[in-house]
Parts: sequence; C-alpha cells; structure tokens
Amino acid sequence: MIVVVGESASGKTTLVKEYVKKHPEYRRIVTYTTRPPREGEQDGVDYHFLSEAAFDEFSKRDFFVEENMYRNWRYGTAREDCELDKAIVVLTPAGFRALRTYNMFSDNSPIIVYLYVDRRSRLVSMLNRGDDIEEAYRRSLSDVGQFDGVEKEVDICLVNERFQLTPEQEVEALDKAIEEHNEKIAKTIDDLRDHITEAVKEVQTEYGDE
Repeated sequence: MIVVVGESASGKTTLVKEYVKKHPEYRRIVTYTTRPPREGEQDGVDYHFLSEAAFDEFSKRDFFVEENMYRNWRYGTAREDCELDKAIVVLTPAGFRALRTYNMFSDNSPIIVYLYVDRRSRLVSMLNRGDDIEEAYRRSLSDVGQFDGVEKEVDICLVNERFQLTPEQEVEALDKAIEEHNEKIAKTIDDLRDHITEAVKEVQTEYGDE
C-alpha cells in the first residue's frame, strides 16, 4: 500500500491518478470527507462526500481506520479499503500516522511518500486553476505547522521543485524510489536474520555439550 502526503496544490491527486494509470493493478482508495465538492469534483471519484450526520454515523460504527480534522473539515479512510495490498491513497499527516499505527503489526505496512513542491509554485498552481487569492492564501496558511518535520517520518521524499517533473516523470521517480526502499528493507531483514543465526551458533557452541 502506498500513501501520498503533501501540502495543498502539490499535485498529490494527479500523481496518484498517473500511478494507477501506469500500474492498473493498483486501486486508488477514495476517502470520505465532509468538505463540500469543489468545481469539477465527483462524488465517489474524488471523494465520498458526506454530511456531518452521515460521517458521525460511520464513525460510530467504527467504519474508519483513521479520521481527522483538516481545515475544519473531517476526513476518514474506510477500514476495509486498508486491507488491500495493491492500493494507493492520499492522506493528511495525521491520517498517515494513524494508518501506520493501525498497520504496525501487519504484513501490509504502508509505504509513506511525501510529495514536496515549493510554496511559491503551489500558490501559482492554485491561482492558475481558478482559486481566488484569498482562498489560495488561506489554504497555504493552513498547511503551516502540519508538515513540519514530516520528511523525517516518511519512507520516501519525492521532490518536484517548480513542478519541473511531469506526472509521468514523477511516477518513474517514485517507482525507482520504491524499488530502492524495498531493497533496503530486504537487506535489513537479511542482515538481521544473519545476526540471529550467528548468535544461535555461538550459543550452541558454548552450551552445546551441557
């Protein structure tokens, strides 16, 4: 499972859609929110849009594996969706931390990816897609503090300064980073297995005749 986090207008959704396009075996998880749809967004495609009452009902039924508040809107991820191995989802920092805790002892531990784009480029992107200046400023300001130090918590930092990488290039970079991450994990496991084997041999040698 891949989790993508990033500030407003960093291109998270675009990256996820492009990743699924290249890797059709992956399913894009659609999360739930009480935020009203923006122009062009579709229910069940971009988000599952819920009323506060409906969100409360799902929450009481323990439907969500994680839920949090972001810019005064509530967001949640369905528990059943997180059982998928080949899945990719966009979450907030609070969301990925909750999901990581949930999957701490699972074989389906998520790979957390931080998509970093500089603030100026993100503001320009918001204005170019039609956000008014006040809304762009408010959204940018709401990110302040939420992403402090997040690069130290994630597995992969994908940097796209000034949007120099196209979505296709982002996916290529992500594929390479995931491969390197998995190789690193595999090596760590092999080293640990070798260490345990050597330790067992030492104990057997020292106490084998007793």
